[in-house]
Order: sequence, then C-alpha cells, then structure tokens
Amino acid sequence: MIVDMHKYLIYGAKDQMDRFFSLAQRAGFLEFIGIWHKKALEVPQSVKNILSAIKILRMWEGAEHGIELAVASNPVALAERVVQLNMALERHLEDQRVLTTEIARIAPFGDFSKQDAVQLEKEGRRILQFFCLKSDLANDLATPPELLWVATEYDLDYYVAINEEKKQYPHMIEIQISRPLGELRVHLHEVQSRIAGMEAELKCLAINLSFLQEGLIDCLNDHHLDSAKHDACYPMGNAVFAIEAWVPATRVKGLMGLLSGLPVYCEPIAIEPKDIIPTCMENTGPAKIGEDLVHIYDAPSIHDKDPSAWVLVFFSIFFAMIVSDAGYGLIFLALGLFLKWKFPRISGKGKRLIKLSLILASASIIWGIATSNVFGLEIPPDSFFRKFSVMDYLVRHKAEYVMQTKDSNYQEILHRFPQISSAQDAEDFFEKASTMQNGVRKYVVLDSFTDNIMMEVALLMGIIHLSLSFARSLKRSWSGIGWIAVMIGGYLFLPVTILKTVTIANFMGWVSPLMAERWGLWLLALGFVIVIIAAMIQHGLKSALGEVMHVTKIFGDILSYLRLYALGLAGVLMASTFNELGGHFGLFIGCFIIFIGHLANLCLCTMGGMIHGLRLNFLEWYHFCFEGGGRLFNPLQMKRPKI
Repeated sequence: MIVDMHKYLIYGAKDQMDRFFSLAQRAGFLEFIGIWHKKALEVPQSVKNILSAIKILRMWEGAEHGIELAVASNPVALAERVVQLNMALERHLEDQRVLTTEIARIAPFGDFSKQDAVQLEKEGRRILQFFCLKSDLANDLATPPELLWVATEYDLDYYVAINEEKKQYPHMIEIQISRPLGELRVHLHEVQSRIAGMEAELKCLAINLSFLQEGLIDCLNDHHLDSAKHDACYPMGNAVFAIEAWVPATRVKGLMGLLSGLPVYCEPIAIEPKDIIPTCMENTGPAKIGEDLVHIYDAPSIHDKDPSAWVLVFFSIFFAMIVSDAGYGLIFLALGLFLKWKFPRISGKGKRLIKLSLILASASIIWGIATSNVFGLEIPPDSFFRKFSVMDYLVRHKAEYVMQTKDSNYQEILHRFPQISSAQDAEDFFEKASTMQNGVRKYVVLDSFTDNIMMEVALLMGIIHLSLSFARSLKRSWSGIGWIAVMIGGYLFLPVTILKTVTIANFMGWVSPLMAERWGLWLLALGFVIVIIAAMIQHGLKSALGEVMHVTKIFGDILSYLRLYALGLAGVLMASTFNELGGHFGLFIGCFIIFIGHLANLCLCTMGGMIHGLRLNFLEWYHFCFEGGGRLFNPLQMKRPKI
C-alpha cells in the first residue's frame, strides 16, 4: 500500500531540540526537510575508519587467530588501529617487494663488504664497476681484459670491472649497488618479521568484526541524528528551533503523541509544486515480499498503485512456468526448509527471502504436477500421476473434440496414424498415435497437443497479465478498456480465422469456433472504436491517433510471453535428454551424467525463472500501469544490528 504524505512544520523550544530529535529517531516515521537548505554534514572520519576496518578485517575473517585484544572495548579506537596497521602492512609489503627485486638483481655478484670495496677503491686508486650483458651478445663480442666474468643467470652474463676511472662498454648495462647482498638480506628478514607480526595482529583483531559492525551502526545513528539537527533553523535566535518534515498519513496521530508532553508543536503546511514528495510503502505479510521485488527495478511514484502483491503473484506463476518441473520444485522446497531450520532467528529481508523461496518452490511443484513434468521423465497416458494433471485434462478434452468433429487436425493425424480411426477414447487415441524409438514409446500426438496447449496458455497468461495492467490504470488512460476488448477479441478471432485451429475455449465447449469468430470480430472492432473515442475525449485527437499505433506494441508484448513456453519446454527437453544420455552408460557413469545434467539444468531454469519472471513484470506489465521514478520515504530512524 502506498500511503499519502503530509508536510508539517515542527517548532519548539531549542533547549528541548535534542530530546525531540532523539524521540523522533526512536519513533522512525519522520523525514526531516531543511528549511534553509544548509550544506549537508560530511560523513565523520570515525565512520570512514570503521568502514575501512570492516573491509580490511573481512579479508582475515576465519583465519587462525589468538585471543581478543583489549583495544576492542572502543570500536573507533579499534578501527583506527586496524587502518594504521593495514597501512603499515602495505608499506612493508612494498618494501619486501623492492628488497626481493634488489636482491635478485645483485645476487650474481655475491656477498661482500661495502666498506672493503670503498677502502679498496681509496687505497688502490681503482674504481669498481658492475655490468651485465646478454649471453648471446657475450659470445659474439670480445670481452676487454679488465672485465672479470662473475656468473651467468637468466640469459645474462655478469662482470666486474676494475679501472683507474669509470668506463662504459658497448651493449653492457651498468649495475649500481648501493647496499651489498648481506645487508639487504638482513633488512629483508627484519621486514618479513614485521609483516608476520602485523598479520598475526590482524588475525587476532578479525574476531572483533561483529563488534565493529555494531559500532558502525551506532556511529551512523549518531551521524544521522546530527544531520537532522543540522537541518533545523533558528528563526528567533537561540530560543526556538524550526524544521519541516514529511509524515505518512497513517502516522499523523503518532506525531501528535510524540509531541505530547514536549514544548514542541506542529502545523500542517501546503505542499509546494517544487517539492519532491517521497513514496511511502507500508506492506505486511506476503505483500512485503513483493515490495522487496519491486525495489529491484524502480520505486513507484506517488501516483502509482502499489504493485507489490501483483508482482509477487505473477512472478511466482512465471517462475513456476519456466521451471516447469515438480521434481525441481521439491529441491527448492528442501533448500528453503533447510535455510529456515539453519537460520531460525533470521529477520528482515533474510527471512522474507526464505519465505519467497518456499513460495516459488510450492508454485513450481503445483505447476509441475499440473503439467505432468517430474525430472523430465516420460509419463504414459495411463499413469496414475496424470489423474492429478490439469494439462492431461485439457489434452484429453482436445483429443475427444478432434475425434468427434473430425476436423482438419484430425485428418492430418489420421494420414500419419491410420490406426486412430478405431480409437475408442482419448487414452486409446494417444496410444495408437505413438511410435517406438530405441525401445522407448514416444507419444507423438500427446506431446504435440501438450506443446500447443502450453503455448496457448503462455499467450493467455500474457493477455490476462496485460489486461490487469490496463485495468489498474483506467483512471489515467480510459483507452485501456478498449485494448482489453481488442486482446480478448484477437484471442477469439485470430486462431479460428488465420491459424485455422481451435483454442481451449473451443474444445472445452465454452464457445464454438463460429461464435468465437463472430464475437472476436465484434470485440476487435468495438475495442478499436473505444480506444479512439476514449483517447480523443481524454487527451485530444492527436493523442487518439498515436494511441491506435500502440497495437503493434501490445501485440509484441503478448508474443513476449511465449518465452514462458519456450523456456519451460527447453528445461523439460534438457532434463529428458540427460535422462536418455545417462541410460546409455553404466550405472555409475550414467548416474553421474544424470546428476551433473540435472544440476546444470536446474541452475539454468532458476536463472531463467528469476530473470524472465521479473522482466515480464518490470517491462511488459509496468509499461501500461506503472509511472515509477519515485523517491522512497527515508525517515530518521534508529538502525539496529541484523540478527
């Protein structure tokens, strides 16, 4: 439910301001508006430090650690220590990298005393120089006699030159040695010891991660409270404070109760055209789960009707139609029950997510039973399981209708399977219209009828879904009633006249093909007339002409619901294929293939159900009944740790 918002001016004695804002934060239903539009307060450094510390310690979470340190009594001090420690660790890691690189660079010259080298240069009046040269070039060049070969490593030859003055040699690179190898190794050992100590301390501090998270919440609560106070103005010096606030219509009485006993008062004020009114959504139960889904895409505007319950219902249906397997639904159900048992104290979005998984699992099981799909197994027409199948009920009625009317569809089947002429009932009809492939009976006509009905159900679901979308927005667009008539008329008229086939409404006896053709044509014509007249009355002639052009958009949107049939069929075929593939191998390999195949198919079906189930709501359905672009109501409230 989207609640209307009221705007109030709140004012009172300044010495009571701190108490009022503290009570307002605990109440959690006031979104304050700064009257003078002051510059927002910056996030305190303590909050930034705690956020950084949490990010750092998460990398060390779960590592072997020691006892809790005493500094953990203060989250701000702990965060500062973690940040400083991490900065020092990064510096030492960089030092370790530089030292390792330097050691590798001068290692071929071995360890020597820098003081001895300096003394040799001073007393012998000679200069020591170090060079390297590519080994392939060293074989082709004549080495000067004053160059002493030292070693060869990594395709490089290393030399030492002793001369009276500095020299440069062609193709050689001089190596400067500021510190000898031994000194570098000692320094590296010291750096590595410091790194080990810092890492050990971070491992110890990692056990305080939850403590830091609680401290972050406390700091954020203080910051939000200070920000709200910062927005207040003081029209009479330091005697009175004043501030504006958005209040949901359902919480106006709560505001009066909040102010009772305080020298603080409120007055309703007019909402100005420049004000951006926040959208306040108040839902409970299953509708709250739908609200979580709505927030994935966009926030409703204040002019929208709350789509939460509708999105949840149709998302569950679409997800079930795409998964289209009772066996997979049982797996979802088992997972949902396990999560509910594993996290008995979970609350908020986590709890609603588990409930959503149970809803989707139940919908998948119901749809899988209704369509006789369990792990892609081929279920024969005489199976007891089909007695509970709605799809089997529809398929049998279609077979009986075809056998009774002897229409063109029957003639095509008769041409391929002449033996159906003696069929006594639908079960016998499907049995005689079957073939044997690799020792497995394939019910060709039964599968064909099932696919056709599933495709029609997907299109019907699109018509129903879009019709509800138009119905929800009739106040905003009167032409919606005409488009509903056009969609129903198209369903009745087009299959009979264009496709030369029968629909569920025909073979179930609800309306004959002849009447469907007549009523469908009338509804199509009447619908277009209503669209033009309603759009002309409401928005003018130009809008009416543009409204008629929406027919291609609506037709394309209805066809978009065929993805429900296509994805469901793909999942069933993949499951059946893996079953057949596993049957060609031995018990162990065959079971492995079936398990891996169904696991991959389950993941694909789940992703398809989530993505396309939401997409049909957020794009096709939202297009005709959802304005969006709203700003969610964000009251000052006390944040609490998640359980």
